Amino acid sequence: MSTGTPLVVVGDRFTDFHAQPGVIAASALLEDLRGGRGTQTLRVTVGQGLTAAQLDELDHFARSSGTLEIDGGQVPHPVERSVTHKAHDKNVLIGPVDDHGGGHYRAPLVLDDRVEVLEDHLTGLHIPAVTLLEAARQMWTAVTEQHLIDPGPRTRFVIDHVRSSFHSFVFPLPAHLEYTLARLEHGAVGQVAAFTVEVHQCGRLAARFEAQIRVVPELFADKQERMAARQALRDTTAGRPAPAAAGALGE
Repeated sequence: MSTGTPLVVVGDRFTDFHAQPGVIAASALLEDLRGGRGTQTLRVTVGQGLTAAQLDELDHFARSSGTLEIDGGQVPHPVERSVTHKAHDKNVLIGPVDDHGGGHYRAPLVLDDRVEVLEDHLTGLHIPAVTLLEAARQMWTAVTEQHLIDPGPRTRFVIDHVRSSFHSFVFPLPAHLEYTLARLEHGAVGQVAAFTVEVHQCGRLAARFEAQIRVVPELFADKQERMAARQALRDTTAGRPAPAAAGALGE
């Protein structure tokens, strides 16, 4: 491979998108780079869908080969999974969060195409809306963990509400999320945070999520949940509808 033409590299599972001009699958690009083909500098924009191992390998070639140039200067990498409340690295959807001050935060979308909300639902060229919702959840979770609460007793995040609007398709191309804090209150039990998370791509707003969550001590949340579960079980065996639980759903 020898070209000065910019390429966009995307995950292998975005097969329909591979047919677009200037797009190459991650495995195909890495195979060419391993073979040492070409002498001209190759300019690459890193899109969505690459695994952490593929991102690391691209980073290695960009730093050591002298023939690979990454658009934007560096290969994106996912944030540490613990701040997104995920158990598996492949399910992390965002990169490190930058604090822009005044309650504004920003992080890149870093999508592994093996992520749980994509592996069984991928049609057409775009990233499904449910995947963007999970990315937004990870964004507000990471912001809360890293910037809004103090380290201390274990907590749980409880969703009060989420309102979603979708404005344009999001394709497996570079994108980022923007978090804006609207309100942070300290109550009798934990904290309440209200905020918006937006997904932007190609300079356009693609999706917007308005949400409110409560951060409560784990012991309190566990007690409330167990009480609600026992009541639901009693109502189920008695054959009558269970009353709505106070609060909302945990993450």
